[in-house]
Amino acid sequence: MSTDAPDPTVPTSQATGGVPRTADGVPAPRLEDRDGRAAVVVSRLLPHPPEEVWEGITRPVLLEPWFPGAPVFTLREGGTARFPAFGEGPEGYGQMLEVEHGERLRFTWGGEEMTLALRPEGDGTLLTITQLGDDRPGTASYATGWEACLEGLAQVLAGQEVTDPGPRPARHEELAAAFGLDRPVPAEDAQGWVLRWSRQLVVPAETAWELWLAGGDPAGHGPDPEIDRAFRSPRAPEVVLGTVTALDPPRLLVLEVDPAEPGEGLRVATGEGTGHGTRLEVVLSGTDAAEREAGREQWTAAVAGLAAAALRRRD
Repeated sequence: MSTDAPDPTVPTSQATGGVPRTADGVPAPRLEDRDGRAAVVVSRLLPHPPEEVWEGITRPVLLEPWFPGAPVFTLREGGTARFPAFGEGPEGYGQMLEVEHGERLRFTWGGEEMTLALRPEGDGTLLTITQLGDDRPGTASYATGWEACLEGLAQVLAGQEVTDPGPRPARHEELAAAFGLDRPVPAEDAQGWVLRWSRQLVVPAETAWELWLAGGDPAGHGPDPEIDRAFRSPRAPEVVLGTVTALDPPRLLVLEVDPAEPGEGLRVATGEGTGHGTRLEVVLSGTDAAEREAGREQWTAAVAGLAAAALRRRD
């Protein structure tokens, strides 16, 4: 992926000069930075007047088939937002922050903030859902999910049975690319520089581990790493990437980077992600600023290659 791509943390309208739109003129899903938090914005044009769409986003009997948690809203500022399907934990409760009848709902939910905004468009209504939270790597999953939810709402308003489209991994990867989620988050302090990739994958940890050892070859399987032994590039075995200093398959691989490679330490970990699969974390650190760009290019390509291989394996 080119390193001169637009910064995905900049609102799309700033990064590209305008919000991209789909073929029918609806704003495409986008990721925006709002005071350091990640905002996923997903819209759909519904062929129904705002009063009918308002019913679809506020009446429990109409919400239950399409909105996660089967919410029940107390439609006043300060009222409760209840999600009975998620039980009695934090995911089961929220608070209404804003209620503008026929126009806007805003409420908290599990530490995040949700906004549902309605705008008349010709004979229909443009409904925009915004999820504001702190899990930037998960935003492609959330956008994929909200697109499916809005399809469900369209079916509810049309009097049809709501069908489950499933996780749609290919769409997830399209949005991950559109949001720039293969790019690292850089940091720097007195100790040196750090590049951190955090990427939601569409396969479980065990599969991601196999693909990583195989260098992104969906049909291959590289040699198992060993503590205090050289770890070689799966696609170019003559290249020593580093020495293994910590190992816990399929969760952790830590390398002391070989002097011929950019950086000094590499940590690869898998952990809990969204419903699509595991979360990959790759952290490269070093002290020589001249090596940082080479490290960025090398491991950005590796992360993107792994995500592509995971999609092929999933398919």
